[in-house]
Formats: sequence, structure tokens, C-alpha cells
Amino acid sequence: MAIRKRVNGNGVEARLEALKADLDTLQQDMRGLLADVKGIAADGVAEAMHTASDAASEAADQAQEWATDNVDSLRTVVRKQPIAACALSMSAGALLGALLLRR
Repeated sequence: MAIRKRVNGNGVEARLEALKADLDTLQQDMRGLLADVKGIAADGVAEAMHTASDAASEAADQAQEWATDNVDSLRTVVRKQPIAACALSMSAGALLGALLLRR
């Protein structure tokens, strides 16, 4: 039977220390990368919020312009068909209420 010699743990310990050092360096690099990604994401979110705000403002302006242009025709329709106008407005209110109170 062959007898094995015990291997001195110094080589393993040196490798283990090198591995720990590499892991520490990797951890520091990941922290730096995370900080960079965080900054880029914040910039992207700010730009998206600005774009969404501009789009909402534009949509509100268009809705206001349409309402101003069509208020006279709406008045004549409501005067000609008041019951239908009331039923339509109550239906729209019920629909909005159901959507907003939905959980």
C-alpha cells in the first residue's frame, strides 16, 4: 500500500488568501458599478418624467382647445335633447366612479 505524504496547508492558505483578496476587489468594483448604474437610472427617470409632463401638458392644452371650440355645438345638443344629455353624463360619472373606486 502506498503511503501518502501530508501536504502542507501553506499552499492552500496562500490560495485562500488570494481568493479573499480577489473577492474583496470584486465587491468594491460591484459597489462602484452599482453607484454608476444608480446615477444613470436616476437621470433616465428624470428625463422620462420630464417627457411625460410635457406630453400631459400638451394633451391638456389640446383638450382645453377642443372644449372651447365645441362648447357652442354641445350647448345646442343639450338644449335639443336634455334627457339624453343627462343620461349620458350620469353614465359617464358612474363609469368613472367604478374605475376610480376599483381595488
